[in-house]
Amino acid sequence: MTERPGAVAPGGRLAKLESLWPGRVSWARVREEDPRVFRQAAQGAGLVVLAVPVTLLWSALNLEWPAPIELPSWIEWVRPLSTVVCFFIAILLWLFGWIMISMPLDTKRGIAFSDFAAGVGLTYSRFGFASPTLGIFFAERLPGRRDPARVRPPVGATPPKPLFRTEFVLWSGRNGLEPKLQLGKASFQGDKSDPKGPRHGFRYLSMRLPRALPHLVIDARGNGSLRSLLPGSQRLSLEGDFDRYFTAYVPEGYERDALELLTPDVMACLIDHGRRWDIEVIDDTLQLASTRLRARSDRRETTALLYFAELIGVELGHQAVTYSDPRAPRPRMQVAPQGRRLRRRSGVWTAVLIGAGVVFMFTYPFVLGWWLDR
Repeated sequence: MTERPGAVAPGGRLAKLESLWPGRVSWARVREEDPRVFRQAAQGAGLVVLAVPVTLLWSALNLEWPAPIELPSWIEWVRPLSTVVCFFIAILLWLFGWIMISMPLDTKRGIAFSDFAAGVGLTYSRFGFASPTLGIFFAERLPGRRDPARVRPPVGATPPKPLFRTEFVLWSGRNGLEPKLQLGKASFQGDKSDPKGPRHGFRYLSMRLPRALPHLVIDARGNGSLRSLLPGSQRLSLEGDFDRYFTAYVPEGYERDALELLTPDVMACLIDHGRRWDIEVIDDTLQLASTRLRARSDRRETTALLYFAELIGVELGHQAVTYSDPRAPRPRMQVAPQGRRLRRRSGVWTAVLIGAGVVFMFTYPFVLGWWLDR
């Protein structure tokens, strides 16, 4: 990647960001931040202790382990009901118990994020920050036939309901509604009828670009696969080693535009610093998804994401400023409808195959019996 004037040495900048991450957060600091969490953890431990005999009771009623329970014949009818009740009570006790036990660790984790945010000039939000609503990662609804290309809602319009709950969010901008940069954890909270993204939970980065660009999805080969969502006809092969690490998808007819945006410098940046992550460019936003969610990955992933945002912001931002789409009415500001969204794979054939498999499973014994009895 060509080094630009005034650039900071890559290793030095990343090392500086890592040095700003708190090395150790004491339990005294946790108690000072929220004195209730230790009392809640003790209550959670009590729930876990109570969950053990309830679980054993369910096991004895249902599995006859560690010993069978013989009920008098006149109340034997309550065994099925008791088994179901014990099962759900045990699940609730284990679930809420472990959640309450983990509260001090979650508070400690939040303090680390808060201190790091203060060190790098970002704002920290533990809960309640509105997640992005655009793109494949965040399960954007497919545009209808009358609306072939979704556009950003006008200023002041009610934004779509976020389908993901966010936590441990770092962000920058004038307000939390349209931040220039945000990174955090996202988990699906929609209903069964809501569209689903490729992952139920992930760590994400979202940043604004200088202008709207054609829809691009760069699927990291080492981070799962998005091939089940996107038709292979939109796949684009790129030069060098890029195809070893990524699979790129662009709208049909926008292959040359993608080559204009994904210059050798941009591709080198992606390979060197972003090969573990799936990346999406949609409208004037770049989004990135990581599967590393555990607390032990916070320092490494957060600093790497923030550093990557700085690098790709320079490289791709430079290409965005000079990009022009001659198909659009205002080429220097807009993208034509056919380039705003990638086509998704239809779920019809999947449903047909599943239905055919179910029918085969139920009819196979009868068909086999009929064939043998002929």
